[in-house]
Amino acid sequence: MIVHIPSFQGMVTALAPRLLSAEQGEFAENCVFRTGNLAPAKGRSVVPDGTFASQNFVSGAESLYLYEDDFWFSWDKDVNAVPSPINEDPHKRVYFTGDGVPKYTNSSIATGAGTLPFSSYELGLPSPAVPLVTVNYHDQSEDLDDGDDVSSYDTEPQSGFINIETLDDVTRFYVCTYVSAYGEESAPGTVSDAVELFSDSDVPSLSFGDTGGFGNVNITTRRIYRTASSSDSTSFYLCGEIPVTNGNFTDTLTDAELGAELSTQDYDKPPEDMQGIILTSFGVVVGYTGNTIVPSEAALPYAYPVAYRQSVPDTIMGLAETAGGIVIVTDNKPAIMTGAMPDAFTITVLDAPYPCVSKHSIVDMGESVMYASHEGLVSVSQSGAKLLSQPFLSREYWQSLKPSTMKAYRASDYYIAFFDNSRGCMVDMRSGDFVELDFYADAAYFDGPTGELYVLESGQLKTMNSGAGLTLTWRSKVFDIRGKSLTIGKILTQSPGNLSVSVVVDGVQLMAVPLTGVDPIFRLPAFRGDRMQFEVTGTGEIESIILASGAEELRSVQL
Repeated sequence: MIVHIPSFQGMVTALAPRLLSAEQGEFAENCVFRTGNLAPAKGRSVVPDGTFASQNFVSGAESLYLYEDDFWFSWDKDVNAVPSPINEDPHKRVYFTGDGVPKYTNSSIATGAGTLPFSSYELGLPSPAVPLVTVNYHDQSEDLDDGDDVSSYDTEPQSGFINIETLDDVTRFYVCTYVSAYGEESAPGTVSDAVELFSDSDVPSLSFGDTGGFGNVNITTRRIYRTASSSDSTSFYLCGEIPVTNGNFTDTLTDAELGAELSTQDYDKPPEDMQGIILTSFGVVVGYTGNTIVPSEAALPYAYPVAYRQSVPDTIMGLAETAGGIVIVTDNKPAIMTGAMPDAFTITVLDAPYPCVSKHSIVDMGESVMYASHEGLVSVSQSGAKLLSQPFLSREYWQSLKPSTMKAYRASDYYIAFFDNSRGCMVDMRSGDFVELDFYADAAYFDGPTGELYVLESGQLKTMNSGAGLTLTWRSKVFDIRGKSLTIGKILTQSPGNLSVSVVVDGVQLMAVPLTGVDPIFRLPAFRGDRMQFEVTGTGEIESIILASGAEELRSVQL
């Protein structure tokens, strides 16, 4: 009898150990299989002090963000942060949700002593209060010619003066907006009462009670708009801009001198409980609250028109974008939202009952979005949703990993998750190989431009896949050896790396021996049994494993 394993794969728990193929493992830890060999996964390397300008993390950090390649933001809660969608944003803004109300920071306030971000502003601008408008009316009796009879003209009750010519009478309305220090303009406030003007010499004056007390909102300017009519419509046009601390404004402009038309009517603030923001490839920031999707205007991450909001049937757990659209992960069925601009988004709910059990398990893997459900690991792409782990992981095993505790990240083509505050696991998206990891990270951050996954372990920053090889463990399938005899084994390896092998027969360990040298050979003691399984551990890379009835049979194996 010959047992020959010429290549290796990850662990499979979806089948009984006796039904696995020879290449599949019943258990695999700290292994990689990219070349077909069984190799140890690389460990982590500590990032030396001084590598980044800021490497100071909040106690109990759960979320990380690398700002301007040199400063680390950290939060002790599940926070989503995105860069500014504005091309070459001079303020280098970052927007984030999950830390109270939605916020943003920028290069002038983000960095400082201690943990970062050092300071931030609330996202979005409130709308101003209604202005109080009074008019300094012109006494038109002064315009009468000698001999004109004042009593032949009507007196207007608003002005208390006569009105010589009614054709130039105007009814006007005013409205205001706030503007931030970065040029962001709010939705308009309440429109003023009607202002009646009877002469070109009538001068309206506006007064404002809201000249301060804006809290953590960086408002600096007030814009004043007034109505003007064209041949087919009436709109609001800019008639003045003043510091927001000024309490008064006098309007002396003619209609021809008015500025741009008001365009921020729908620039609503984001909901205070909005969370989970992502930045789409079209420059739209999208968040959610409850079962409602909340998109921003394109390239205007402070404006979230109510008209753009849409709902799905279930509570939203998180969002991620793929080439096929935005995947909406919920506590029941996932959905896909397609369209480039927020006024044309279309949502399709997928007929796939795969509820997400951990928001922090949702990862954008490029062509697909991965997340943890009760049943296993789910993949959602343009072609639909599927239980990716079903062919190799049983539901019982998956539940033992406590998926509701999973925090997952992308590392190149690997989906890496940490769970139960103790361990991790990894899926190779190219091959589908699954392995466990014997370490845990409190938080991590995947830096797309460099392809580096940074992990935070007990407050210490490390880089994944950059250290010495970890100690791997790989346990084979169960082989039926009834009536067969095995006496000798060989492990083909060019890097022994302190390997050892153990053999179990009918549930009892038959042997456990260390292996040294290149392509080590080991002898099995005499035994009788029905089922055999073996396990290798160590830091070396293994090309194949052979068990045979004798030396001659061992030599006959074609490598």
